[in-house]
Amino acid sequence: MFSSACFLAIAFGQPVVGQVAEDDPVRDASVHIGPVGLNPGVTVRDVGVDNNVFNEINNPKRDFTFTIEPTLTILMRTRRGLLTADGRLDLVYFNTYDTERSINGFSHARYEYAFNRFKPFASLSALDTRERPGYEIDARARRFENTFQIGLDAKVASKSTLQIGVRRQTVAYAGEAIFLGRRLEDVLNRTLGAADVNWRQQLTVLTTVVVNASSERERFTFSPARNSNSLRFRGGLELGRFALIRGNAFVGYRRLKPVEGSALPEFSGITADVNVAYTAPTQTRLSLGVARDIQYSFEITNPYYVQTGWTAGLTQRVIGRWEVRVTGGQDRLAYRTSQLTVGARVDRVDRVGGGVGYALGDDTSVGFVVESIKRNSDEPGRQYQSVRSFGSVNYAF
Repeated sequence: MFSSACFLAIAFGQPVVGQVAEDDPVRDASVHIGPVGLNPGVTVRDVGVDNNVFNEINNPKRDFTFTIEPTLTILMRTRRGLLTADGRLDLVYFNTYDTERSINGFSHARYEYAFNRFKPFASLSALDTRERPGYEIDARARRFENTFQIGLDAKVASKSTLQIGVRRQTVAYAGEAIFLGRRLEDVLNRTLGAADVNWRQQLTVLTTVVVNASSERERFTFSPARNSNSLRFRGGLELGRFALIRGNAFVGYRRLKPVEGSALPEFSGITADVNVAYTAPTQTRLSLGVARDIQYSFEITNPYYVQTGWTAGLTQRVIGRWEVRVTGGQDRLAYRTSQLTVGARVDRVDRVGGGVGYALGDDTSVGFVVESIKRNSDEPGRQYQSVRSFGSVNYAF
């Protein structure tokens, strides 16, 4: 979704032209306490009116809302090792509908140790949130996601790196999380185990080719009829933050096969994950995002849908530090039926927005955005339209 926080991040993130120096995250931290580097920040976002709090088709409810989001990154070197820890809290407030208030947390920690050519690593992330998981489930339902990964980076040549690793992810909805009469934990709680192989080839200082392959095993806690195995292949470019065109662009292929006894339909098709931006000398910035992959549904007869979406944005510096931005996009949710049913449907979500922003300094900015989201569906009661008007303030210490 288009948000004021995303607008500020995109609107004021300008490229730097010149020689690229080797990054040292501890050295570049804004605050230092002995060997520890800190990057604190706070964002006050989504300050305004949501005219459809519950995404209802009839009699939509309006409310005043805002979110305070403190963040902190901790970095520390231990001889050849580097510890990185990130944390974020979302304090979400609704004035009238206090059932929608929440405290959402995200944390991630990674430790790596560098030998001459080898760099083993381990990472752990945890999410505890009531944010909507996507465009399908309109309830702000509590869910927990935990991911653990271990692996090894091997320097094959001066510009080539091979990474192998395994990861385990769990997704669990709280027992009281219910949407349209269905307990979400019954159909969406699951565990994923995966083995990953990645090849990175640096072409230039600013461009890296990445190719990876994954074997995934997904098992549902209370719905074994959804169990599956997947093979993924993906390739693309990572473009450095100092490049004229910067970001990531990946295209891949996924094959999902149900396990024996599963009613899940097979899937073989293209996946995509593109997020790039270009800044012209005229102070015009263009951004493009494209995503395509499977998302699991809470519906019994439609166990998953293929979500294909795009977002495009234009930001123009107008006077001094003032900028204006317009954005638009669409997501297509193509449902796949179980092997025991016939028929499917396609929902569509259209998005359009715009706003203004002002940079108070290198790390401080304010902005105001208006966004409209409309979902079209053949399923009765699943259509809605929402208009939100929000302001935001972003500050990094």
